[in-house]
Amino acid sequence: MLVFGISMVASMGGLMFGFDLGIITGVIPYIKHQFGLGDALLGWVVAIFELGCMFGAFGIARYADQYGRKKTMIWNAALLVVSSACIPLSPNATVLAVWRFIQGFSVGAASVLSPMYIAEIAPAESRGRYVSLNQLTIILGILLATVSGYAFGDKNLASSAWRLMLGSALVPSLLFLVLLFLIPETPRWLVKAGRDGEALGVLNRIGGAAHLQEIKMSLTAAHRHGTYRDLLSPGLLTALMVGIGVAVLQQFCGINNVTTYIQVIFEKANIELTDGLFKGMFVGLVFFAFTFVAIGTVDKLGRRKLMLLGTSMMAVILFALAGAFRLIARNDAAGLDTHAAGMLVFVLILAYIATFAFTLGPVVWVLLSEIYPNFIREKALSIASCALWTATFVVVLVTPALLSLSPIFNFILFGCFNVVGFFMVFKWLPETKGKSLEEMDELWKGRH
Repeated sequence: MLVFGISMVASMGGLMFGFDLGIITGVIPYIKHQFGLGDALLGWVVAIFELGCMFGAFGIARYADQYGRKKTMIWNAALLVVSSACIPLSPNATVLAVWRFIQGFSVGAASVLSPMYIAEIAPAESRGRYVSLNQLTIILGILLATVSGYAFGDKNLASSAWRLMLGSALVPSLLFLVLLFLIPETPRWLVKAGRDGEALGVLNRIGGAAHLQEIKMSLTAAHRHGTYRDLLSPGLLTALMVGIGVAVLQQFCGINNVTTYIQVIFEKANIELTDGLFKGMFVGLVFFAFTFVAIGTVDKLGRRKLMLLGTSMMAVILFALAGAFRLIARNDAAGLDTHAAGMLVFVLILAYIATFAFTLGPVVWVLLSEIYPNFIREKALSIASCALWTATFVVVLVTPALLSLSPIFNFILFGCFNVVGFFMVFKWLPETKGKSLEEMDELWKGRH
């Protein structure tokens, strides 16, 4: 239970990511109207958050390595509190974009720190389940945000509802900051820092004292602090490229194409805004519920099987969504009722979200947190996470233009990305289920 509690606290960084994903969908109609944003500018105001995430994910590695996982998480959480307090006060789109970039920097850093911390403190046999808690808090954040969006939502697009929506992020960010003071530093970082006695104390508390020698052996004097140059060595380069591949796939599967702009998709399916905000809560509930499926299966079925299942199922659903929008276009052209087709869009989106929630959503974060050896983990994870956020930025930036061009083309495109992802996973991704973090170096030796 102690490891569970510690992991839940560490994973609250994911909650802030999820909250922004969920809340911005409800905010978009208001800021688009009040600030007079076209598709291109709207894409930038929304996507600049992910650009901040990209810089945060890449830049945090040196601080996590130098000052430790816990202390860096505390500093980062304090920045989250400040940005969450200031962002709803934005007087114009420019100021809003600046604060969203800063908040994104913090969330991107948390996307590296939280899964890395959990992976380094959880036992190998249940590591996937504990790291999946990070995804669970992301979804919990989305769910809380959709509830907040519905509670504060207003048909009047000139109202200040969006400020109340964004301001509600201050509560979870403050809670995250306070709770971080209660968790210990990870034993693996303590060994890297030469503080073996403290590492043993933490291991005794979490029931892993027998692993101290194994950790020390994996962090020899030559490999106590890895460099970026080490990632170019045979085996590690393969691991890095596989990590980057699954990270990009998690976004090119289309998740933020759907979740971030779900109200735009509903609008194009002729679903009214208030009805769309209400339906958004159901999307959040499905997301939350099916993440528990991942927690129960990731250490049983394994990472690779869930990745293959997810990409294949999402490809089929996205192609079906394209078909549903073709039906809507036909009915619109003929002057026929589109209600049934709109409901089909809603059901297919629920199916898509459910599939992502128990496959690529949590599994990619598990993989990124565990596939790299101890001595180089924070640097490799930061690069892979940076790639993930870069892909997110691209998807969020271009989605308004894609949906404006054609929802049919939009969903066919992301369906094709899932097909490509299926074959990439099939060929390159090894199974890491049940392997200790100290075994990862051996896993990649001989793979070129």
